Amino acid sequence: MAKKIEKCKNLFFASCPTGLETLLEDEIKQIKASEVSTTKGGVHFLADPKDALEFMLLSRIASRLFKKVYKFEIKIEKDLYFFAKEIKWKSLFDLEQTFKITTQQSKNSKGQWSKFKSSMFLSQNLKDGIVDKFRFDTKGERPSVDKENPDIHLLLHIEPNINPHSVKEDVTILIDMCGSPLSNRGYRDTNFSAPLKENLAAALVKLSGYNAQEHFVDPMCGSATILIESLLIKGNIPPSFIAVHEILENKDETYWDFQKHNWFKKDKYLKEHWSALLNAYHKKSEQGFEALEKSEYKTLGFDHEQYAINASNFNLKAAELADFVSIEKMDATKLKLPEIEKGVIVTNPPYGVRVGEEDNLDELYHQFGENLKHNFKNFRAYIFTGNLPMIKKISLRSTKKHILFNGNIESRLVEYQLY
Repeated sequence: MAKKIEKCKNLFFASCPTGLETLLEDEIKQIKASEVSTTKGGVHFLADPKDALEFMLLSRIASRLFKKVYKFEIKIEKDLYFFAKEIKWKSLFDLEQTFKITTQQSKNSKGQWSKFKSSMFLSQNLKDGIVDKFRFDTKGERPSVDKENPDIHLLLHIEPNINPHSVKEDVTILIDMCGSPLSNRGYRDTNFSAPLKENLAAALVKLSGYNAQEHFVDPMCGSATILIESLLIKGNIPPSFIAVHEILENKDETYWDFQKHNWFKKDKYLKEHWSALLNAYHKKSEQGFEALEKSEYKTLGFDHEQYAINASNFNLKAAELADFVSIEKMDATKLKLPEIEKGVIVTNPPYGVRVGEEDNLDELYHQFGENLKHNFKNFRAYIFTGNLPMIKKISLRSTKKHILFNGNIESRLVEYQLY
């Protein structure tokens, strides 16, 4: 078997919830990236590693960032084993570090799906090749697999070759730079089940066109995720501000997985640049909080459930944003804000995925729409829901709809211009 292994240089893939690819591409264009191409669920790009590290600090939309490390083609599953035995894995991780493999099979640009039946068998072949390569290089020793909390998380991506005459499939091996997803900002109370991840909440705010020169309202704020993301956008505070503080304060060299990777650890210049980035983004965060203190525009949150109010206050305090928002217990269908003439409303009402939520949903959506119609003239309202029939219960004419996915739930962000 002719072995042609291509070592990838400065190639990355950023993943995101389906429907947010364009927003993610806009963020990638903020760094010095090239060869940017969008696919379902993410964006491929070429960039210097130092710029990719900055992307991790600035991205509000990305779920994860992967570094592509190797490419080759296979005919059968066992080919993975033989290719893996040819790769110098020590350039990525050491014998003492643990690893795990996730296999992702997909269809190519022509709609053809991978022919291989078992992702587990594919993972097994790659794992065996890695282990045997280490055994050969170390005279019998091998790294351990840790499926829960590995030092190194490899993503094995396989899809059919686009050549219609080829029986081969394209293999890309990527390494997860994150560990914990970028969407996990670090401020949420894990005891409270939140329906929105932070990056999806940030996307809703971005799609609303919200800027720092207008009032922001969430009438059904739940655990305040949308409110917090709006404040970070308002102050231009990096979404990584808690991570940056944690790394600088505790000198945490394992906060993100890439800090444990040999390609990073053995590059003195890159480590120095990372240190400078951390200090720059810490200063940027401080400037953002100062901007919030000077703002005359209000951020208001309401919910009719006391447990949601409690969760909101906890999360806002964890994010150090409690001083910049007002939280009140209030029924969204009866809410009035006579002191505010216009602003933007972004909210994620219940939509029946939990037991008991389905009760009175028709009435909730209808009455909320009526309240918007009568008491929020000159506002822009954005309602995000995964219960698509409920949109019809709002007797307002929508001006725009965005198709998004909340996990695997097809959802809509519906815009209403209120006059």
